[in-house]
Amino acid sequence: MKVIFSHNLPFSLAHGGMQTLIESLMRELPLLGIEVEPERWWDPNQTCDIMHFVQRPHPGNVRLAKQKGRKTVMSESFDVVASESKYRLFMRTCATRAARALIPSFDKRLSFYCELDAIVYNVPHEWDAVRQIYHLPSEKGFVVPIGLEPAAIEALAAAQSECNYLVSVGTICPRKNSVLLATCAKKAGVPVLFVGKPFSEDDPYYQQFLALVDDKYVQFVGYVPEAKKHEILRGARGFALLSEGESGCFAVYEAAAAGLPLFLSELPWAAKAYPPSERLHLVPIRTVSGIVDRLRKFYATAHRGQTMTFPVRTQADAAKMYINLYEKLMSR
Repeated sequence: MKVIFSHNLPFSLAHGGMQTLIESLMRELPLLGIEVEPERWWDPNQTCDIMHFVQRPHPGNVRLAKQKGRKTVMSESFDVVASESKYRLFMRTCATRAARALIPSFDKRLSFYCELDAIVYNVPHEWDAVRQIYHLPSEKGFVVPIGLEPAAIEALAAAQSECNYLVSVGTICPRKNSVLLATCAKKAGVPVLFVGKPFSEDDPYYQQFLALVDDKYVQFVGYVPEAKKHEILRGARGFALLSEGESGCFAVYEAAAAGLPLFLSELPWAAKAYPPSERLHLVPIRTVSGIVDRLRKFYATAHRGQTMTFPVRTQADAAKMYINLYEKLMSR
C-alpha cells in the first residue's frame, strides 16, 4: 500500500501541529510496512493507492484523485470553530445550509466533504461540529488521537527538581492568546515561562507580547531544541494555555506526559478533548480579573505529579489507527 501526503501550506511559511502530524506519520508508517511519499506536484508519473490530504485541499484535487481510482482521506483541524458556543454553531449551521441552497458555487466548494472517502479529526467534538455544520453521515468521520514519540514520553517522565514557574508552550499568536496570558501573569504576580516562536518576528502581535516580557513574571526563551523543552517542562510547577482553539494540542499532551497540572481555557477544545483528571483546571477567559484570580490560586497549589496527568498514546499507536482506516478503505 502506498500513501501520498498532500498539504497546501509550506512548512517554511507556518509551523505547527499539522507539520508535527505529517512528520510523525511519514516516520511511523514506513516502520509498519506502508510506503509513503510527499506529493510531488511536478511529477506526472507519481502514483499511489491513497491520497491523504492534510487540511482542506482544492475541491478539484479530490475529484481528480477519485477519477484516478485513488482512495481519499483528509485530516483536518477544526479547532476554533468547534470551540464556539452552541448558539454560534447553530447559527453557522443555518447560514451554511442556506448559502449552499442559494449559491451553487458555494455548494460546489464544500461538496468535496461528501466526496472524500474518510475525514479524520484528532478529537471527537471537532467531528461532531463538522457533521452538524455540513450535514455529513456519521460513517464518514474518524477520530485518531494525537500521540508522542516513546523517547519523548520517557524523557518527560524523568525525575527533575522543581522550579518556581509555570510553562506555556506554543506559537506566539492571537489564537494562543499569548498576550492575554502574559498580561494575567504580570497582574497575578505568577511567573510564566513561554516557549515558542511567532510566525514572523515582524508580526505586531509578537511585538506586543515582547513588550510584556520582564524576565520575572513573563519569561521568554523562544524556540528551543526538544531536549531543552523537555527539561523546561519537567522543571515546571504546571502548564498554562488560554488558547481560543486547539486540535488536541501536542504541547498539552507533552505537559500531561510530564505529569503537570494543566491550566486551560474553559472551551470545548480543552473541556471535551482530554480524559477527566483532577489536575485539569479550566478557566473562563472572558475577563482578565477572573483569569488573574484563578491563575494565582492555581500556582499556589500547582506541583508536578509522579504519574501522567492523563494517559498519552504513542505516535506508533496513532499510525496503527491510520493503517486500520487505510485498510478499511482499500477493502471497499
